[in-house]
Amino acid sequence: MFKFYFLLMTLFCTCSLNAQEPAVIKFKKESKYAKAVFDNVDNQLVVIDVYGNPTSAKIAKFKLYVKTKKDTKEFAAYSNALNMEMLNYLKKLKSSAKLFFTEINVQEEDNHLSKLPDAIEQWFPVCNGCKP
Repeated sequence: MFKFYFLLMTLFCTCSLNAQEPAVIKFKKESKYAKAVFDNVDNQLVVIDVYGNPTSAKIAKFKLYVKTKKDTKEFAAYSNALNMEMLNYLKKLKSSAKLFFTEINVQEEDNHLSKLPDAIEQWFPVCNGCKP
């Protein structure tokens, strides 16, 4: 009978000790960068901080999807600027297209990568034969 009580007390103490353990606390580092916007004058992505100011932060990589009426084309870039392949494709377009910038990763000051939300822009081709 003593062994039974001893076993019961041991089980009860073990269960009560496990119940008092704190839950796991997870920390998420907040980035000082909020989003990226497309600068159509310089043809590059500009990183905006949480206060709304443009920064000179380096974008490590992003994907660009160009959606026209006929098809969708995918490109990859590893800097803030659009590469020549992207620019040549955009210059050849005859009508407007939607630009989807996805998987945007900005390089933090401590060399860690942070993901930024996707950006959507409208691209209008240069109109050479238009009347003013």
